[in-house]
Amino acid sequence: MRSGTPEETASRVREILANFDINPQHLLDLLRTTRGIVSGSAALLMVTDMDFKPGDLDIYIPASQDQTALLLVQRRLGYQLKKSSARSYENNADIKRVHLLTKGRNKIHVVTTEGENAAATIFRFHSTIVMNLLTAWGIYCAYPSLTLKRKGVANLPTLLNDLSLSIRSRTCYEKYRSRGVTLENDVRKFPEHAAHICHASAECPHTVRSTSDGKGLYVELFNQPPHEVQRQEMGEYTTVWMLGGPMCSSGNTFCTGFNKSLASIMKTVRVPATRSN
Repeated sequence: MRSGTPEETASRVREILANFDINPQHLLDLLRTTRGIVSGSAALLMVTDMDFKPGDLDIYIPASQDQTALLLVQRRLGYQLKKSSARSYENNADIKRVHLLTKGRNKIHVVTTEGENAAATIFRFHSTIVMNLLTAWGIYCAYPSLTLKRKGVANLPTLLNDLSLSIRSRTCYEKYRSRGVTLENDVRKFPEHAAHICHASAECPHTVRSTSDGKGLYVELFNQPPHEVQRQEMGEYTTVWMLGGPMCSSGNTFCTGFNKSLASIMKTVRVPATRSN
């Protein structure tokens, strides 16, 4: 995480939220109630020492919490609903609906995701630089060895300079480059990771990862009720993933990524029935 104590990081988080004219505790209550997360530019700003003004605050919530989240953003955060739209992204089928709410010039997007684990959605984002999230209890950075140095690797099965990239994808890359981020399609282009172990190193996009593997960085920041014991890693937000893109060993071979929540994985595990005597 950015330099400083957890208390200093928590203070930075509250400061960023206050810039959106939000009572930080009200937002944390909303995240706890809806099992939601904050991600996108605001979360990147929270985990790094970068200096820019996010254009909006993105709140991701499970599909079942859609109406509850909208109600809380309006009643507790004081934002007004402007429009709702069913939107699908070419590289993120997990996003089902997006609501835009405003308060003056401030904007919040409430993004409805597929399934009950909103955190799983971020591992379909365009690059590792935005694979960070804030929960009601703390903050998580999936690729700290890259993100904290303002570096990122693409999560797309194509090259960054490929003209076949969508306008939206190119716009996202340019936005983060303008903020001082170095983005590459191959992690080996960063000298310190040129000799990484493919499929094993934490920074390798083709290593199968999970939010509880210890390779990311999770810092607990807030004591939210119920809070009887220290939460272990990401709890109900646990996700297993691998990113897509050109293989490290062969730039002409592409890897298809995936993301699965722990709950969906457990559903596929059959427990043998016990035989009574």
